[in-house]
Amino acid sequence: MKDINSGKELVNKIKSFIKNYDFEIIASEGKSELTRFAESYIHQNVAENNINLIVKVINEDRISTVEMNSIDDHTIAKNIEKAIEVAKIAPKLDYHYQLLKPQLYKIKSKYSKDTANFKPLNRAQLVSQLIKEVNKREYEAAGAFRTEESTLLAANSEGVFAFDRGTKVDFNCVITRDNSTAHTSFIDSDINNFNINKITDELLGTALKNVEQIEIDPGIYTVILSPEAVSEILNYAGYTAFNGKTIMEGKSFVCHNQGKKIFPETITVSDDPFDELTMPIPFDLVGYPREKTDLIKNGVIKDGVYDHLTALKYNRKCTGNTLPPEQASFGALPFNLVMKEGSNSVEEMISSTKKGIYISRFHYVNILNPMSVQLTGMTRDGTFLIEDGKIVRAIKNMRFNTGVIDMLKAVDMISKERQTKPGFIGPAVTPYLRTNNFTFSSKTSF
Repeated sequence: MKDINSGKELVNKIKSFIKNYDFEIIASEGKSELTRFAESYIHQNVAENNINLIVKVINEDRISTVEMNSIDDHTIAKNIEKAIEVAKIAPKLDYHYQLLKPQLYKIKSKYSKDTANFKPLNRAQLVSQLIKEVNKREYEAAGAFRTEESTLLAANSEGVFAFDRGTKVDFNCVITRDNSTAHTSFIDSDINNFNINKITDELLGTALKNVEQIEIDPGIYTVILSPEAVSEILNYAGYTAFNGKTIMEGKSFVCHNQGKKIFPETITVSDDPFDELTMPIPFDLVGYPREKTDLIKNGVIKDGVYDHLTALKYNRKCTGNTLPPEQASFGALPFNLVMKEGSNSVEEMISSTKKGIYISRFHYVNILNPMSVQLTGMTRDGTFLIEDGKIVRAIKNMRFNTGVIDMLKAVDMISKERQTKPGFIGPAVTPYLRTNNFTFSSKTSF
C-alpha cells in the first residue's frame, strides 16, 4: 500500500470477500528508523516496516472488527469470514449506525522525500556532532532520533476512499552533568528544518544556567511556561475536557460553561489541522475530513471534538476526530491542538516579572480531577527563579498541584513566538505563557 493505486487494489480485494454486508477499513503502512544514544554514545540503531489492516463488518446495527498485519488473500479471507460470523451474533448498538458518504478532502499530510530517504549514517552524524559539542563542556547526552514514512487509508462500502502519506522527524535529548540538566524535543515533517547547531546551543544555554539550584517554598506563584510545558498542559486539557463523548455524558467542565467567557480574550485554543506550524492528517479513521474546531475562542468556551460514533448517538456533527476501533469507546481527541499567539516577546515577559518562576518542562504529569482539569506533576530540566525582571538562579524541582482552568484564567501575557511540540495525543502548536496563578504543593531535594 505504498501508493494510491495499491490502496485501491486493497479496497477492491476486500469488496470481493464481503458480498452482502457493509464494511469500513483502515489500512496503514509505515517505515520507521530509530537511533538511540546514552552516556554520549550511540548504542542502538533499529528499523521496522509495519502494515496494519482493520476491517469492520456492519450487519445492520451489529458490528464486528478484525485486525491483521498481513494483506495476502488467505489472511484477509479467513479474518473476514470470522468477522462476518461475529457480526451475526454481536449485540445491537443502542442507536442506528450509518456509514459515511464519499467526502472531499481539503488538506494533505506534509511529506518530505529527504525525510523518507534519511539514512542511519545521516542520523549518526548529527547525533555525533551534538555529542562532541556537549562533551566539551563535560556533559553527557542521551536521547532518540527517529525518522518515519507512512501511508494511511480509510474506506467503506459506500464509496469513501481517503488516502494519504506523510513523513515525520522526532528528536529528543537530555544532557546531564551532576545535577545540571537540560532537555529539548523536536517534531516536524521535514528533516531540512532540523538544525542540530540550534538544538545544541539551546541545550547548553539551559544546562549552564541550571547549576547550584536553591530551594524555594511551595505556594502560589507567577510562572512563565515554555511552549513544551504549555503543550503538556493543553494535551491533558484536550484529553479530559474537550472530548465530545465526555461532554455528552456530563463529565467535562465544558458541559456547564459552554458559551461562557471565563478566560481572558487573549486565550484562543483550537483543533486546527490548517495551522501552518502543525502536522495535519486530512481525515480521521472513518474518512471524515479534518476541520478546524474552536475549543476556546477569545476566552469563550465553545465546544469539544466529536467522533463518528458519538455524533451518531447524540445527534451531533462529527468534527473529524474518530479514533481507531480499539479506542472508539474513549470518544474523540483533538489531533492538532493550536493556541493563538499573543503580542509579547519572551524577553518582555521575563523583564516585566517582579518575582516568578520560569518552567522549561514538566514530568510525570497525572490527572487529579478530570472535571476541573486538576493536574499534578513535577518540573524538570531547568526551573529558574525570576526576580526584578531577570532570571537570577536555578531552583530545585517542585511538585505542582494546579487547576488548568484557574491557571488559564490568570494568564496575562502570551508570546508572539510559537513552537510545534510533541504531545501524547498529537503535535501541539503553543506559545510561551505567563500566568499569575500556579500552585506548587511541595519541594524536592534535586
